[in-house]
Amino acid sequence: MDQKTLIARVVDSFGGDPRITALFLSGSFGTGTADAFSDVDLLAIADPAEHEGLATDWRKALGAIAPIVHYNRLPHALVLNAITDDWLRIDLHIANPDHLAHTAQDSLKPLVDRGNLYATLRRETPEPARNPGRLGWMVGEFIRILGLTPVAIGRGEVELMTVGNTFLRRFLTDLLTIEINPRIPGGMLHLSRVLDAERMVVLASVPLPQLNADSAIASNLALARVFMPRAKALCASLGVEWPTAFEAATRRNLQRALPGQSIEW
Repeated sequence: MDQKTLIARVVDSFGGDPRITALFLSGSFGTGTADAFSDVDLLAIADPAEHEGLATDWRKALGAIAPIVHYNRLPHALVLNAITDDWLRIDLHIANPDHLAHTAQDSLKPLVDRGNLYATLRRETPEPARNPGRLGWMVGEFIRILGLTPVAIGRGEVELMTVGNTFLRRFLTDLLTIEINPRIPGGMLHLSRVLDAERMVVLASVPLPQLNADSAIASNLALARVFMPRAKALCASLGVEWPTAFEAATRRNLQRALPGQSIEW
C-alpha cells in the first residue's frame, strides 16, 4: 500500500462519519510538497463533544485498513500517531472548528468538507513575525553550551561533548531558518525544502564530531565560526541586544582550556 491508497481508504472508512465536519490533508500533503518519504497528516474538525469518541473509532478504523505496529497519543493536543506494518506513517489531529482561524488554504487539502469550511479560509499563509525574544534566548544558549566544552573535556566526557554538539548544530539550523523566515516551515524531516542551497552547503561544511576530544572540539569551534557572525548580524537587524560580556567571558574560558586552539569567530 502506498500513501495515496492509504488516504483513499481513510476517506472511505472514516471520512463518512457524520460527526466529522471536515477532514483535511495537512503537512506536506496539504501543501503539495509531499514525496515518497512523507508521512500522512490529517486534520479532522469536529464538535468538542465528539472528540473522544472519534479518537476511539479512529483507532478501530485504521486497524481495519492496515495492521498498526505503533500507536501513540500526544499529551498536549488530540494528535494520534500511527505506523503501519509496512512503515507508512499517519497522524490524525482532531480539533475544534476555531483551529482553522490560524490556517490558510495553501496548507490544507480538503478530503471531506460538509460545512464548506475550506472556502472560508484565507488563501495564503502570512509571513510569520520573527521572535526577537527567542533569538536572544537561542544566542545565549549557544554561547552557554559552547562554554561547557572545557567541562566535558576536564571530565573526559567525550560522548557528552557530542550531545552538546547536537544542540549547537540545531541552533545553527534554527538560525538559518530564521534568516529565511519561511511562511510554511515544514517538518523536521523536510529541511532541504526549507533552507536554500547556499544554507544547506553551510550546514554540510561543518564537520560532524567523532568520539574523540580533538574531533569534538574542532566541530564545536567550527559551528561557532559559522553561527556567531550570522547571529550577530541577525540580532542587529532585529534590534536584539548582543550578550557582549557573556561572549567575551566564554571566549576567555575556552582559550584557557584550549591553549593550542584559535578561539576566533
